[in-house]
Amino acid sequence: MIVFSGTDDRLIPVGVITQAAAALGYEVNIFVTGWALMKVLRKPTQPTWPKEFEQMVPALQQGMARIKAPSWVDMVKQGKQLGNVKVYACSMMAEAMGLKKEDFDPSIVDDVVGVTTFLEVAKGGQVLFI
Repeated sequence: MIVFSGTDDRLIPVGVITQAAAALGYEVNIFVTGWALMKVLRKPTQPTWPKEFEQMVPALQQGMARIKAPSWVDMVKQGKQLGNVKVYACSMMAEAMGLKKEDFDPSIVDDVVGVTTFLEVAKGGQVLFI
């Protein structure tokens, strides 16, 4: 899975798909790049929503709380506990943003790698772009 968006409406499916795939025994490799890097830091940015969905965010947040849905980060962490889930931060974007490996949350990010390394790891698998 390649995750580039830093908006929570796209990150929630990352957590759901990761958790479900891990529960089914799939190997999950996630390459985090672009603005999504800001969500896997030790001090992640606040939730961000696209302007066109801002009016619906309170209802979604209330619904997520009502069904006791974990955050997308917690779903990824649960996926790691259930199965073979690895999360890689994009080295090029990290360098461009002035981020170092120690800036990333080690409970989420397993390594900082280039895209060629990720593609070799994910070779033969199905790729989702979120």
